[in-house]
Amino acid sequence: MRAFHHRHSTSPITFHNEKPGDVVSWLTRSTAVSTLPLPNNAASTTDEVVGYSELRREWAQAFYLLNLHGSGTLSRYQTGALWCHSSLTLGSPRFHCRPILFFHEGRLIINFGRAALLGSASHPRPANLPQLTSLQLEALDAIEAIAKATQLEIETQAGDIHLINNLAILHRRQGFVDGSSSIEKRHLVRMRLQETDKNWDVMSDGDFPLWN
Repeated sequence: MRAFHHRHSTSPITFHNEKPGDVVSWLTRSTAVSTLPLPNNAASTTDEVVGYSELRREWAQAFYLLNLHGSGTLSRYQTGALWCHSSLTLGSPRFHCRPILFFHEGRLIINFGRAALLGSASHPRPANLPQLTSLQLEALDAIEAIAKATQLEIETQAGDIHLINNLAILHRRQGFVDGSSSIEKRHLVRMRLQETDKNWDVMSDGDFPLWN
């Protein structure tokens, strides 16, 4: 049986960012019959700044693993592997190693997705890339736990438009059940936007080593 990308399934997706784009937006064309465990067609987002103090105070080890400025402390925790992200694009795969959480130009920035770090049924992680250590997996679980504890739930309806800062806000998808008619099926139109006037300066892929 062919394995499809998790985006094309009805399964839940953990908190994440989109890789490209300053702003992520989506237009809800129609909603599913139900989503669980949140109310019908609820969207979940969380601001990483809200959970920053919690992460640093209660999950110090995870904080140093995720943060660029923790590089001098990494050996203390015997982390081993870097954060090597796959592009999950068609054709020849590309990979780059970069932190998940870092400060740049005075701003706290977060950007990651589990599939790019762990692989998936449709895009297995190549054997030539370092596998995440148990401490790195715990760090990802720490992000998920804090995000769930501080999440904002928004019940969506057809016609709603959402725009979020992709460099500061995590989002996730609930599992859902589609109905039989077209108006009972989850249908979102997503766009990744570039802010030209007030965009945040970020480090480019050229600032991090590439894997091919």
